[in-house]
Amino acid sequence: MKISHCTLLPLAFLFSLHGGAQAGVVAEHPGYWMGNLTLPDGRVLKSGVELFQRADGTPWGSFSSPDQGAYDIPVRALTEGGETVELDLGFGKMQMAWQGDRFKAVWKQGGASFPVELRQVAGFPKKPRPQDPVAPFPYTDESLAIRSKGGVLLGATLSLPKGVKKPTVVILVPGSGPLTRDEEVAGHRVFAVLADYLLRQGVAVLRYDKRGVSRSTGDYDNHTQADLADDLEAVVGAVKARGQFGRVGLVGHSEGPMVAASVIGRQPAAADFLVSLAGVGLPGLEMLLLQDGLLAKDRGASPQEVKQLLGYISRWYAIVMAEADSTARVGALKALQASLPESDKALISKYKMHGGTLSLEMAAQPALAAMLKADPRADWRRVACPVLALNGSLDLQVPPQSLDGIVASLKAGGNRRVESAVMPSLNHLFQTAQTGSESEYAVIEETIAPAVMQRIAAFVRKQ
Repeated sequence: MKISHCTLLPLAFLFSLHGGAQAGVVAEHPGYWMGNLTLPDGRVLKSGVELFQRADGTPWGSFSSPDQGAYDIPVRALTEGGETVELDLGFGKMQMAWQGDRFKAVWKQGGASFPVELRQVAGFPKKPRPQDPVAPFPYTDESLAIRSKGGVLLGATLSLPKGVKKPTVVILVPGSGPLTRDEEVAGHRVFAVLADYLLRQGVAVLRYDKRGVSRSTGDYDNHTQADLADDLEAVVGAVKARGQFGRVGLVGHSEGPMVAASVIGRQPAAADFLVSLAGVGLPGLEMLLLQDGLLAKDRGASPQEVKQLLGYISRWYAIVMAEADSTARVGALKALQASLPESDKALISKYKMHGGTLSLEMAAQPALAAMLKADPRADWRRVACPVLALNGSLDLQVPPQSLDGIVASLKAGGNRRVESAVMPSLNHLFQTAQTGSESEYAVIEETIAPAVMQRIAAFVRKQ
């Protein structure tokens, strides 16, 4: 594998390379800052900002709303000036001014301003989960920066089991969305839990923030799957360049296995094995229409209503794929929305079919069009290493039909070293669930079913 652009550096060395930490309000007051934001209706919401330096040493931050269960929301821009700092999230701005031992701040959103006083805290309040890692830890963590194409630096954590020489290492590849290295979803730190389990089995683990998220530089809003593949290829090359591991494997979740398959497809020696957790094995348009239909059904839509909604959704996706220019695309989608009969508008509102891939915000980003046009089956056919592919029987985001596509593609390419299973009563996060609905994610205490982690560990040990 070519690794000319895949340098991996300890953060301390990286910062010295850039002349040390930059002076400024963020460098002087790093950490977690939280206060109470009072809404016009009298409700009070805890709001927080984390200030830190990214992998390249530049000042950065993230926004959290603990009372709403939202953490590590990426900022699009950060501006420092004297004793002030402004975080621009796109949908709102947090303007902060340092005063003595706290920040006097103003949250601005939708033309309204809300004053909030931010004081330093050890961390933001989170609901404890029974599988969250707890000390003592039989492994050590090392913070790293990995250089990808285009000057992007990925913040990462390499965890090494104590007392194991030349361990197998797995790279955890996150799913869709602006996810940190912990892949936190609905209050569950999925990758933190999985990493801890594997490390206690003697397996080294590397996990990283997606580009433009948390400590990683780059532009998240304008990424495509090709960018994510470049990033993963950089991570793989950097890991191999260290020369301290035996086997190297990829473990991806949701969109992650598709990204992993594309890297292995173009670089067959990239990994010795691959674990696909709820991976995508169908053409993008087919996958999203299947997902949207199941989502509408889960929200109570009748078969006829699902059919009516999918008619609208198909037109939406057709415009996204046809319009290369972002401005023209959004304009055409707004025109589509305005032209809908009232019955369609009522159904869209009733079943909340206007978020995610059906939002104007996501439609404006290049990732959605690329996703719709993608056909991962060609990549899966080129994967020749051993593969473990798992799906939850109650997965509504990537239903089991996708697993069939992965297995069929692998076998069509001649790969006979394939293990697969549909795990009963598990949802998209591989939690033990009742319906598989996204609304269950946060209320379920389990982060990952133990049987899934045991299956992954057993597969890794065999390699």
